[in-house]
Amino acid sequence: MKRMRMPFALAITTTITLWSLVGCDVTPSDVKSAKNDVLKEQQETELARSEGDKAVRVAEENEKRLRETAMRDAREKADEKVQSAAKETAEARREREAQIAKEEMETAAAKVTAERLAAELAATQARNLYVAGAEADLTKIDARLGAMREQAKVSEGQVLTELKTKIEILEIRRKAVFDAVEKLKAIEVLRWESEKAAVEAAIKSANQDD
Repeated sequence: MKRMRMPFALAITTTITLWSLVGCDVTPSDVKSAKNDVLKEQQETELARSEGDKAVRVAEENEKRLRETAMRDAREKADEKVQSAAKETAEARREREAQIAKEEMETAAAKVTAERLAAELAATQARNLYVAGAEADLTKIDARLGAMREQAKVSEGQVLTELKTKIEILEIRRKAVFDAVEKLKAIEVLRWESEKAAVEAAIKSANQDD
């Protein structure tokens, strides 16, 4: 009896490759590839179903023919053939169900991977946009520090003392903003928003005029 194809190694390799992307920045190509894997697994499931149905039909037809000719054969020999055919039919059914179940599980796994990659891509894009804004704030802080240092060069006395104090405070606050942004960039991409409050607080403090 012809057995159904089982592209198990290819499916497992694809699943491992997709999960290895977790924790890295995801690209639209990754999401497209994952969705293609879902379609491929769905096709494999339908193929398993079709081949399983065909194998069951062949076994049933063979069993039917043997039952029809059993009356003309010696009873013991005919019964043996019928029993053998019945076993093959049962085996074909078992193989069909096992193959379909395996393909459905792989399709479900591929869908989970595709959905996670899509979520990671969206989170990465949102995080990168937010980081760009925070880094623009850092640039503004650097510009303020530069202006204050230039002013300090031509100042003296109490004015110079106050400027130096403000520069020191702003440098400390500028570092706090930088550190908060770096921590946000380093955290797992789906959790990046948990660090937004720290970044915004640091920026607000750096923008205070005291």
